Amino acid sequence: MAQQQDDRYTFDDLPLNPVEPGTSLLVTGPGLSGAREMGLRLLCSPDTNGGTVLVATDSDATTMLKDFERHGGALDRERVRVIDCAQESGDLSEDNVSTVNTPADLTGIGIEYSGQYESTYASGYTRVRTGIITLTPLLVYSDDVRAVYRFLNTITGRIGTADGLGICVLDPNAHEEQVVESVARFFDGRVDIRADQGDLDLRVAGLQNQPTNWTPVGT
Repeated sequence: MAQQQDDRYTFDDLPLNPVEPGTSLLVTGPGLSGAREMGLRLLCSPDTNGGTVLVATDSDATTMLKDFERHGGALDRERVRVIDCAQESGDLSEDNVSTVNTPADLTGIGIEYSGQYESTYASGYTRVRTGIITLTPLLVYSDDVRAVYRFLNTITGRIGTADGLGICVLDPNAHEEQVVESVARFFDGRVDIRADQGDLDLRVAGLQNQPTNWTPVGT
């Protein structure tokens, strides 16, 4: 049975149509093109029962939370949780922040992610958005890229089973084309981002009823 419109995940102030629960999206674009910003904007939940779990691989938890808030996220400590892979959380000792030694510790990230996801759900936030910002450190630090593929398969599988939403950001210029194509297989759709004279454009592949041509994002 098709999901009702109200069950879908929506994106405020973005030229994207709602997506079905269980969807995972790969956001791609060069590091300075706005892909990271777009990933964070997609993770901002307008739902009263919406929570967010962030896997921070390219910055510490403090920076990630500030960036999330700057791009429209609400910093409710029960609603937003972070797994810090840089171990630089500083004074952030709240239960909503977990740390792992390195982005190479995929097992540790997975364990902490499961714990924070379950805590978010137990707090009453049953529509959980998961963000990995970004995938590049996981690929760079891993001794075997196949371990990253298995990790992504597990994460996107859990998101699908739990009717969540997954958003992962990747700089395609930092990796071989074969790696990017392999990563993309684990996602339902791909959102490409480019900067056009300072303004962001996006296009979507893999999902129906979404803009397939370059479309202005707006602010």
